[in-house]
Amino acid sequence: MNRERLQYLLERQGVGIASDEEQAELEAWYMTYESQPDFTERLSESALPALEAKMFEKIQTALEQENLHPIQSQRRTLFTRMLRVAASILLVVMAGGGLYYYFSLTGLIREQTGYGQVRTVMLPDGSEVTLNGNSEITYRSNWGNEQLREINLKGEAYFKVIHTKDNRKFRVRTGEDFSLDVLGTQFTVANRKSGTRIVLDQGKVQCNLNDEENETLIMKPGEMVKFAGNPSDYVRESVETSVYSAWKEHKLIFNNTTLQDVSLILEDTYDFKIQAETPELLTRKITGSVPTDNIEILIQGIAEASGVIIARNGKVLTITDRKR
Repeated sequence: MNRERLQYLLERQGVGIASDEEQAELEAWYMTYESQPDFTERLSESALPALEAKMFEKIQTALEQENLHPIQSQRRTLFTRMLRVAASILLVVMAGGGLYYYFSLTGLIREQTGYGQVRTVMLPDGSEVTLNGNSEITYRSNWGNEQLREINLKGEAYFKVIHTKDNRKFRVRTGEDFSLDVLGTQFTVANRKSGTRIVLDQGKVQCNLNDEENETLIMKPGEMVKFAGNPSDYVRESVETSVYSAWKEHKLIFNNTTLQDVSLILEDTYDFKIQAETPELLTRKITGSVPTDNIEILIQGIAEASGVIIARNGKVLTITDRKR
């Protein structure tokens, strides 16, 4: 199997659309990994997480089998080889942008998702962060010794922050010019190319505009604050918060949303490139809900709701009018 074929299969497996035949092809490759060409370091960031997840799934299965049966020489050999394979893959993932990094020199921990992937991370204080596709957080490993619990976010995440007994502040930073402080609450933060958005479900957060604690904005539950450039030029409005965190439940909810905004979601979260037959098509608005755990159904649902045809060619989606 060449690198391009492996990457194609891993990306399809990562978004849940690999056929039985493709799954079998991957299984055969996993079992002969050590004799394969060393090209995993050149896999895409969306393919590497799928490879890592599958290898550790196999290790978990092997561990369960070890607990159920006496260790035999052949099984021990296979188990040892799988550990060695997974370790080599993990090193590749750490070097190339995978799910988990640990920087011993800086004391930083990084958690990351590939395109189309959603996963929940438990933080050192017991708080939870659910990462949307193509997102990452970094934080220091010695939170227990610091008064400030600080996280840097790129992408989109849903936070469930616990309140500590010593009232330690929890800070989410999306760049040099913006951060928000909380004690205990639930909220969504999106930090994408199109701008930054905060949606508050419960509790209270303080937005530090231009990262100045003397220029702040206090949000209430049910509010959204968003801005595209200067944080001081924000827009504040009341919203249905569940619309902005529905991706956690593997669905997207649109409420009079333009195809232009939908296209941005597809680009940021799934790495698609959007081409429209005419600019007017992107002004169409759709309302409804579509599942995200099957990318083909997601694309078809968007097309049906907006009355267009969406043709997929790899990572390129071409939008044309259905009435031609």
